[in-house]
Amino acid sequence: MTPAYVVCLVLAAAPALPNVPNVLEEHRDVQQSITYSRYGHTVRLDTLPAARWDDLAQYLADTTPEVLHFAGRGTRDGGPRFVTDDGGEAPVALDGLRRCVTAATANGLHLLVLNACWTAHLAKEFSDAVPAVIGWQAEVADVHARGYARVFHRNLAAGESVAKAHATARMMLDLAGCPSSPTLHTGAGRIPEAHFLIGPEARSVPLRAPLNLRLRQSGLHLRKPRFRPPPPQF
Repeated sequence: MTPAYVVCLVLAAAPALPNVPNVLEEHRDVQQSITYSRYGHTVRLDTLPAARWDDLAQYLADTTPEVLHFAGRGTRDGGPRFVTDDGGEAPVALDGLRRCVTAATANGLHLLVLNACWTAHLAKEFSDAVPAVIGWQAEVADVHARGYARVFHRNLAAGESVAKAHATARMMLDLAGCPSSPTLHTGAGRIPEAHFLIGPEARSVPLRAPLNLRLRQSGLHLRKPRFRPPPPQF
């Protein structure tokens, strides 16, 4: 029987230009965090490097991930930026992005992570459709965005809820002195503390050695050895 995987898609949407986030390193951080987590074997990590707009549409036409993680840059008054055919970048059309996200949610998307600057307003808006959405309130340094992604996904794949994994990652940012912070938004009636990436069907029961019932029932393990007198001395 083919195992059922939780699919996590990383959109590495940034060109190879100076002063641009190293999204391939972010993908590597997420991959290692998931691989070495307790339930990492139940997660399938997909990536779209140097992602264009049509890459996302084509992927969603064939596969619906449970988690969609955008790694790249955001626009202060617009949306996430995607790679263009000339090797540059440009913000995505928000109406088109809304339609993609809404359609993916209807098919099983549960979590959207917009790991880019100035995406908190989109996270709040998209939470009307997606059960849980994360975005950044302001500009964020690459090292802090990558650190958040690393801790967040590691704890998700370890079996923690979205709310707890987010809180743990934010605590790491506080210790690192990050001036900005990501925010978690959920729709009405949705409880992030009850939202998990790893469901109960994927949580294996630890194996234990079976009891030797014959020995236990007979009571032989409780009997004292029979006393034997020492041999006579001549």
